[in-house]
Amino acid sequence: MPTIFTLPWRWARRPRAERALLFASRFDAVGVKDRWRLLVGGMRLRRYVMQSPGALGVSLRAHLVAGRFYTVSMWSDEASLLAFARSEEHRTAIRSITELGPVHGVLISREVQSGRPRWRETLKWASAAEPGPYHRERV
Repeated sequence: MPTIFTLPWRWARRPRAERALLFASRFDAVGVKDRWRLLVGGMRLRRYVMQSPGALGVSLRAHLVAGRFYTVSMWSDEASLLAFARSEEHRTAIRSITELGPVHGVLISREVQSGRPRWRETLKWASAAEPGPYHRERV
């Protein structure tokens, strides 16, 4: 599946923790209007992530033809990720996105010392997750 659009990994300007929480999500869209909505919404949320306390970095990948969108973000701890998830910006975006169809996600904890996450690895474990609403996995 060719990637048409990727917002590359961007590190936040804050110290990195020994361990971090890596979060990935997948969103699917059918029509052109829904795909546009996901793309614009993903770019907007990327800005909010970078401004959120505890966020370490973020990237977005869009397979526009297939209508599949992925995000990956890294957080200093679970509390920071949950605070972002409960923020009004995130809740508004998720309400808009869930109107489009299924939302898949996986939450994973791993060592940060390997640097930024690689899309190939992220897609591999995100695709292996159980389908359905956000799923939590610890390694």
